Amino acid sequence: MEPPRTPPAAPTPARATTRTAASRPASPAENLLRALGADPSFVEAVLGDLAEEYALRAARDGGAAARWWYACETLRSAPHFVLSAIRQGDPRARVRLAACGAVVALALTLAVTAVLIRDGAPARLVAGVGDAADGIVINNLLPVQLPVRVLDAAGHALATDSVRYRWESGARVSVSASGVVTCTERGDAMVRASLGPIATDVEVRCRPVRQIDASTWISLVAGEPARHLPFEAIGLDGRPVMQLRGEARVLDSAVAALDGASIRPRAVGETAVVVKIGDRGARIRVLVHEPVNTFAGLRPDQRLVAVPVRLARGDTVHWALPNDGVFWLKYVTRRPGEPPPTITLDGPVGCFRGDGGRVYRLPIDEYGTYCVAHGAGVSVTVAHGRVGAPVVDGWLALERVEQR
Repeated sequence: MEPPRTPPAAPTPARATTRTAASRPASPAENLLRALGADPSFVEAVLGDLAEEYALRAARDGGAAARWWYACETLRSAPHFVLSAIRQGDPRARVRLAACGAVVALALTLAVTAVLIRDGAPARLVAGVGDAADGIVINNLLPVQLPVRVLDAAGHALATDSVRYRWESGARVSVSASGVVTCTERGDAMVRASLGPIATDVEVRCRPVRQIDASTWISLVAGEPARHLPFEAIGLDGRPVMQLRGEARVLDSAVAALDGASIRPRAVGETAVVVKIGDRGARIRVLVHEPVNTFAGLRPDQRLVAVPVRLARGDTVHWALPNDGVFWLKYVTRRPGEPPPTITLDGPVGCFRGDGGRVYRLPIDEYGTYCVAHGAGVSVTVAHGRVGAPVVDGWLALERVEQR
C-alpha cells in the first residue's frame, strides 16, 4: 500500500482529527481491505494511525525516511488484516482473499525465478560436452562445429555465436573463424577459442573414420554373458581408429541390451544394433538363440536354437539336423580366440560360404556355413582332435532361414 501523499508541514498534535466515514472519503487501500472482508472499523483505525504517524515523520525526518517506515509498518500489519478478513469476511470475501494471496505468491515466485535464471556476463569457455581430458576427438570426414560452450559465473549457458577461433599449433587442420573444423588426416592440433578477453586452448584430435567394418551378425545364446560388438573403424590411412566418439543403439531392447561396447542377450529373438561414428554408420543383426539339448523334433517357431559343445581331445559328438529347408549352422566359442572344432555335415545337404546373394562377414570368433537340406538323414559331427587345447567349449547354433 502506498503511503498517503501528505506534504511536509509543521507538527500538529496527535489525534487532531476525528477519523469517521463521514469526515473523509475511504482510500483505495481501505476499499480493497474491506472488499477482502476485513473489519471496516479495524481497517479505518489502523490506516488512520499509520497516516497520522506518516505525516509526523515526513515533517520531522523527510519523505524518504517516512515512506520506508510506512512500508515496514504495512508489512508488519498485513497478517493482522488477513486474520481479520478470515474471521469477519463472508464466503465471497474469503474467495477474493485467496485469489489475491495466489496472485501475490505467483508474483513473488516469478520474481525469484527471474533472478535465479538471469544470465550474467560471459565468464569462461568450456571445450567439449563432457570430460574433455583427452581433447575433442573428431571422427567426421565432413566439416563439424567445435563443441565449445560459453558460461557465466553462475554456470548458465550463453550464446556461442560471438566466439572466434584460430589455429595455434600442431597438425594443420582447417578451422574457420566460427569454429568449423575439417579433418583430412590423422593428427593433433591446438585451436584458440576467444570471446573478448576470455580465451581457452582447445586440443583437437583428428581421427577421421573412412568406413566401419562390421560383421553381418553376432550370434548370442540366452543366459550367456555379453560379447563384444564385432566392428572396427578404419581411418583414411587404412589403419584402425581406436579413439572413437559415437553411439550405438539396440532397436529392440527386449531382445538384447548394450553394456558399453558389448551386447548382452535378454530374450530369444532377433534385433539389430545401429552403430554411428562420425558421419559413418553400420548395422549388425543380433541373433539370440534358445539353449536346447538336441536339434531333433524342433517346433516350427524354434528358429534360433543352440546346443552346448564341450569336447576333450579325441572326443566326437553327432546330432541330427532338419531334413529339409535352409539353415545357417554356426559355432560360437565361449572363450574368445579359441579355434572351432572340426565340423562335418553328412546326408543329402549342400553347404556354402553364403547364399550367393550377398557377402557375409562373420565375427572373428564365429564359424558359419549356409546349408540346404534335401531329405532325411542329414546330420552334423563335431570332433576335437588330439592336439590343441585340452577342451573346446562353445555352442553349435542353428538359424533356420525363413523362405519368402
